[in-house]
Amino acid sequence: MNQALIILVVTVVLIILYFYQIRSRKGGGKQRTLWQECRQKLRLPPKVADETIERYIKSLKKSHPNHPEKWYLEKIIYDLDRDRR
Repeated sequence: MNQALIILVVTVVLIILYFYQIRSRKGGGKQRTLWQECRQKLRLPPKVADETIERYIKSLKKSHPNHPEKWYLEKIIYDLDRDRR
């Protein structure tokens, strides 16, 4: 009886971890997509674009603290679009 209970608990924990991992990957995919969009809009070589994005995020964190990285990437895209008009 104890073995069956242990197996059940382990199974439930594994299922919870599996769904948590799937959910967290979806957010990372969006962030990666935003990063790539920033690269495209900068029209720079990838390495230079990444350095520029990192500097921009660092600058934004000083003036707009406590936001998720997704917010900073969206702000960069917004600013780049606004400057191109």
